[in-house]
Amino acid sequence: MTVPVRSDVHGDVIESIIAKGDLSKLTPEERTQYYVQLCRSLGMNPHTQPFAYITLNGKLTLYAKRDAADQLRKIHGISLQIVSQEQADGLLSIHVKATDKDGRSDEDLGVVAFPEALKGEARANAILKAVTKAKRRVTLSISGLGFLDEMEVADVPTARRPPPPAANVMLPPHDPQTGEIIEAPLLPGADAAAGPSESHATPAAASPDPPEDESERLAGLDRLLTAAAKNGTEILKAAWVQISKEDKAVLKAALERRYKTMALEADEEKKRQGGEDER
Repeated sequence: MTVPVRSDVHGDVIESIIAKGDLSKLTPEERTQYYVQLCRSLGMNPHTQPFAYITLNGKLTLYAKRDAADQLRKIHGISLQIVSQEQADGLLSIHVKATDKDGRSDEDLGVVAFPEALKGEARANAILKAVTKAKRRVTLSISGLGFLDEMEVADVPTARRPPPPAANVMLPPHDPQTGEIIEAPLLPGADAAAGPSESHATPAAASPDPPEDESERLAGLDRLLTAAAKNGTEILKAAWVQISKEDKAVLKAALERRYKTMALEADEEKKRQGGEDER
């Protein structure tokens, strides 16, 4: 019996990507091979899933997750320095400089919406987002990679992210930065009183097992809106207008049942304190 020998399709895979510019045209086996070869060519561990798939402008491509930037900084000995920060026209810009172990340097900006109405934790989260965005952008730039960062992907309304091929179901949803376990009530679909009919606004809401990145992103938005609501209705409105139409659809149930209630309670507390001060 003749045993077929598996041929190396590396050249065919690269040719398909260059010619078509769309990873969806490749077979699952070819995509997996390309993913592994890409990670290894950059010195990354593919098992940590530093990249994830996204459908953008009708094409399936990859974007860089937090792990990618972290690994690149370690591999290339990249150090970062915040050069300046500027607040103008409702925007916050963070200027970051990167220097690698060979002495090469690069600079980039991270810009987020920063209205005066943002207060408290919501304002702090916006500052942290700007810093993180600047660090990741300059890391990818000095490393010579033109991938979108996951924070930029979150700002693209038409982006559609398929679930990762090998999600770790042994780990509960958690914040990757703090390790804090994300309880189910943080997501609007987990609100027992909401019922199944209120979780149908987008494909992401209809999925019983959303991608890990999507769950973490929605949980982050939930925390931001919760913090805004605790500062009153006006702050909640300012935070709400900053999120995308798709995210608003997913979080609408939580807005009606939790955020607005907390905001009204905060308004009443401010009125009560104001009355006491006048007396």
